[in-house]
Amino acid sequence: MVNAQNGAQVLKGLLDTLVLQVLDTKDNYGFGILQNISSQLDGDNMVLREATLYPLLHRLETKGLVESYWKPGQRGTDRKYYKITKDGKNYLKYRISDWKNVSNILKKHLIT
Repeated sequence: MVNAQNGAQVLKGLLDTLVLQVLDTKDNYGFGILQNISSQLDGDNMVLREATLYPLLHRLETKGLVESYWKPGQRGTDRKYYKITKDGKNYLKYRISDWKNVSNILKKHLIT
C-alpha cells in the first residue's frame, strides 16, 4: 500500500544526506544551509523549509553527526553554526553509497 508517509521517509533520508553534504564542504548556519540546498535543487524551496531544517539539524546533533557553536553574525547578533563530525562524515559516505545503489536500481528497472 502506497501512502504519503513512505514518501516522507525517503525525503527525510535524502534531506539528511543533503544537509551533511553541505556541512562537509564548510561549516554553515541554518539560512546558509537552506540557500545552498535550494541552489543545488535549482531554486526549489519546497523540498526544504526552515520548519523542516531546524528539527532535522537538532536530530543530527542528537545523533552526534553534527555539532553546533555560536559565532558573531554580520548584524551583531550571534548565529548558530553547524559542523559535521567524524561520525557524520562516515555516515555521509554510507548514505551516498546507499543513494548511488538506489539510483542504479531505478535506472535499471524503473526509468526507461
